Amino acid sequence: MMRSLKRLRKARLFFRYMKVLITQELGDYTDVHVNGGKTAYPVKVSNIQLSRTTAKANACKVTTNWFGFYRIWRGSNQIFDRVELSLPSYSYNSQAVWIPVPQSIKAAVNKQNFDFRGGLHAASHALLNVVPLHIICNSSDLAPECPNPHDRRYYPERILLYDQHPGGLGVSVQVQPLFTELLTAALQLLTSCYCLGDAGCPNCVQSFACHEYNEVLHKDAAIMILKGVLDADKSYFGGCSDSSKVSGVEEPCQTV
Repeated sequence: MMRSLKRLRKARLFFRYMKVLITQELGDYTDVHVNGGKTAYPVKVSNIQLSRTTAKANACKVTTNWFGFYRIWRGSNQIFDRVELSLPSYSYNSQAVWIPVPQSIKAAVNKQNFDFRGGLHAASHALLNVVPLHIICNSSDLAPECPNPHDRRYYPERILLYDQHPGGLGVSVQVQPLFTELLTAALQLLTSCYCLGDAGCPNCVQSFACHEYNEVLHKDAAIMILKGVLDADKSYFGGCSDSSKVSGVEEPCQTV
C-alpha cells in the first residue's frame, strides 16, 4: 500500500513537472476579406468619408480556420509535436477600416533586413492600443490582422482593424475619419517607448488580446511603416513632411 502511494506521488510530481515544461498552442488563422476588393462586390458602409485620409471603411467577412495544435517546449519554445484537427471554419460579416502600405515602404523595410510582416502586425497593435484614447470603446471591440508564425501564406500589405462582433459595432466607421490622427498617435507611442527588443512591450506593440500570442512582431519595422504611410497620405493630398524619406526611399509629392 505504501509502495503504491509512493508511486502515485512520484507520478503526480512527474505530471506536474511535465505540465510546466510542455504547453499546447492552438494552430489557427483568421482571414479578413474586405468587400470592394477582388473577393467580393463593393458594399458601402458610410456615404460620409470626408476626412483627408486614404483610409477606407468597408464591410468585410471574417473567417477563422483551425488546422490543429502544436506541443511546444516552454524552455526553448521549440515544437516537438503537431496534431492535426478537422474542424469547420467560423465566419461572420462585420466592418473594417484599413489603409494600404505602399510597395516602396515594404522595399525600405526589407532593405533594413526587418520583418515586414512583423512590422505590419506591430503597427496594427499600436494603432489598436491608441483607439480607446480617442473613441469611446473597449480595445476588445476591435481586432487587427494577426499573422500566424507557422503560416506562410500571403499576408495583406495593409494596416487593418475590424469590429470583432458579428454584424459590426460601428467602431470601424468611427475610426475612419480619425485614421491619420490615430496613426500619428500610434507612431508617437512607439517612438516614446524606450523598451528594448523587436517584440516591444505591453506599453507599445504587445496586446493581451492578440490571437497569436504576440508572436511575429517587429517594433522598428512598425515605426518605418507608420512613418511611410503617414508621408504617403500627406503626399496624396498635396502636403509633404520632413519624414518623407523612409530609410533612403523618397515618396514624391502629388496633388489631386
